[in-house]
Amino acid sequence: MSAVEIPIGHREVIEGLWRAQDRGRLSHALLFEGPAGIGKFQAARWFAQGLYCAGRGSEGWDGPCGTCGACKRFAARTHPDVYVLDPLEQEMESIKVAAVAERGTGEDSVCGFFRLRAMEGGGRTVIVREFERAEISAQNALLKTLEEPGQGALLILETSRADLLLETIRSRCVTVRFGALSNADCTRVLESQGSAGTAAESLVRWASGSPGRALAMAKESAEEVRGLFEQVLNGSLDPYQATGLVLQASGEFGGATPTAQLRTRTRAALDLLLAVLRDGMRALQGVDPAQLAHGDLASFAFEQSAVWAQATDNLIGLRGEVELNLSPEGVLDRAFLALPQARSKAITQTSRGSN
Repeated sequence: MSAVEIPIGHREVIEGLWRAQDRGRLSHALLFEGPAGIGKFQAARWFAQGLYCAGRGSEGWDGPCGTCGACKRFAARTHPDVYVLDPLEQEMESIKVAAVAERGTGEDSVCGFFRLRAMEGGGRTVIVREFERAEISAQNALLKTLEEPGQGALLILETSRADLLLETIRSRCVTVRFGALSNADCTRVLESQGSAGTAAESLVRWASGSPGRALAMAKESAEEVRGLFEQVLNGSLDPYQATGLVLQASGEFGGATPTAQLRTRTRAALDLLLAVLRDGMRALQGVDPAQLAHGDLASFAFEQSAVWAQATDNLIGLRGEVELNLSPEGVLDRAFLALPQARSKAITQTSRGSN
């Protein structure tokens, strides 16, 4: 991230936190909570950079200058008083206790880092991205530090799934809520990343205010995969063939191993399909399809509403099975077979085969 890059859509929230720091009212533990992919982690970094900027407090200061020594060290990730645990960058599917609990010299864990003395006269800051990935043992290992943080300590936990955090963690943090971005702000983010045009407009609509999700969907060939969903829904594509085509679709999928990448691919497909089904349910409940991200596919929901509702319930359960290390191919097969036209087709084929 650039040393002076401002997180689009969240400036007011961060400025409020700087004011709280100036007044001595900033908590030592903050929980940055909000939808995935809206820039919370970037906002956390920009906020922390501002705390160390040498120009802070001067007249007309408008955020990290990007030119002072502290800002340059922050941008280069060499600032001695800032520790960032980023499981995405390190391709960690989960945050294990070793990444949190103090051990050895303490320089390579969250709690250990807080035990070290600040090098530049201020406090020490730790940012943990997607803390919902933390295993229960890792969360428990953080409790003592939350209760006895030490002088000048600041911990920022970023998450889109606060429900996966222990209540003992949530109760010891001050929650800072971040909302989804407007379509205009999402488009600005995509344009800054080199994405524009009709495809970008569709991604922005499907991402529901999450530019990070829109960019991820671009890498995951979401437009191609969604087209396969539509073919299964209209009965022109066999569900088993759809599974194979989804698994063969081009794209970038995170994961340290081929197996992990396959799970990431399956999660992405199921999340997109679940979004389609949920929009169909909203249309059935009276929401104007024109107001829905996937409203153009809502007509299929009206054709077989009961089966559509059952398919939505099934998909929610199947999404959880991905985390149980079950066969991704099997999970996708069952997901596609649950869709209205696919189910009707499968029943017809079974009936014919028994005659």
